[in-house]
Amino acid sequence: MVVEAKACRIKDLGLHVGGNVEVKGWVHLVRQHGKNLLFITLRDGTGFTQVVARQGISGYDNLIEVHREAAIRVIGEVVRDERSPYGYEVRARHVEVISPSSPTIEEEYQPNSSPDVLLNKRHLVIRGEKTSSILKYVAKVLKYFREFCEERGLVEVVPPLITRAACEGGATLFSIKYFDEIAYLTQSSQLYLEAALPALGNVYCIQKSFRAEKSRTRRHLTEYTHAEVELAFINFDELIDFTEDLVIHLVQRTLEEDEWILKKLEVDDLNVPKKPFKRLTYREAVQKLKDEGVLIKEGDEIDESMERRLVDQLGEPLFLTEFPASQKAFYFKRKNGDITLSMDLLVPHVGEIIGGGMREDDHEILLLRLKEINANIEDYRWYLDLRKYGSVPHGGFGLGVERTVEWILKLPHIREACLFPRLINRITP
Repeated sequence: MVVEAKACRIKDLGLHVGGNVEVKGWVHLVRQHGKNLLFITLRDGTGFTQVVARQGISGYDNLIEVHREAAIRVIGEVVRDERSPYGYEVRARHVEVISPSSPTIEEEYQPNSSPDVLLNKRHLVIRGEKTSSILKYVAKVLKYFREFCEERGLVEVVPPLITRAACEGGATLFSIKYFDEIAYLTQSSQLYLEAALPALGNVYCIQKSFRAEKSRTRRHLTEYTHAEVELAFINFDELIDFTEDLVIHLVQRTLEEDEWILKKLEVDDLNVPKKPFKRLTYREAVQKLKDEGVLIKEGDEIDESMERRLVDQLGEPLFLTEFPASQKAFYFKRKNGDITLSMDLLVPHVGEIIGGGMREDDHEILLLRLKEINANIEDYRWYLDLRKYGSVPHGGFGLGVERTVEWILKLPHIREACLFPRLINRITP
């Protein structure tokens, strides 16, 4: 008997209660109840549902040997059922196996397998309910970042990932052979965003950035998603105000739209930060750490553990500002000689998620800075030109998307916020 059915995504099942639907997806879990009844958890990327299959329906025999991750097609009636973990279930009338799954699937990994095993099997692990939910939320953060920028009239651009001009210094550069030349993977798109300002006005981008940092912390990736902004005709306080508004927007939109994942991950204390965020200058932060018995002196870098000490006890975002020039890149504008107009935004559980500041807009000063670091001036000639043809006060920042997700969802490690993490000892899959 042919049953008429409407093709349906799992997220839309509630619109078809009492009707027949055709659903296609992957088997997430199979439970046999007695000899004549199967409960199948099915997913299709939009959600999960329970399929109830009784012996005697068309195609039932094909399900007896079906394994997790098999792709199947189901035709059946949508029924509202409060006992179902998903609120609805599909009572199958016909089932077809589109593609089987190997029985070895259960031997590939377990949820409590070691981090190395889980990373080796990342292509399978991402199919899990928790991991796929986190990755969907990453997409939401990108959406919220874009809508914030678009609402404020910023234009999205797509800068190159291959460059000759190092943005953050040579120690963390990945070099590549570019035909007969040596080139580098970008550490930041900032220089190109600065070039776009006079053409397009305020701009932003969401691109990959690469840092060859030999760090094994729970917040470091060698390739990460960098959401960057560059703004013209602003001052330092206006830049910080813009940054605060962005962070508030990301949290606010999460609370409005994403209660589902906060509940799933048991995040019950996410609150919208209040303006103005607290600020400490670098010198004030060093003194505060010294007062608490931390071994640090002026000129030392404030490392991750120190950042966490400063911000975790506060329990809300904290700006560190006015870093010494020795700790910041050549392009930062300075005040009072050796002090930069720079800022890092620290958040509890992670530390720094945003870094930025004002850019040097004087041609001669910038040229001197490049000479001081022994840069190849020709590689930066185009960047210097920006200071010759209508240079204006400007600044910007970059937000680490994975770190931001790690903070909001309280993830134990940044690798959980990344589709396929690139770490110091990890370049596959």
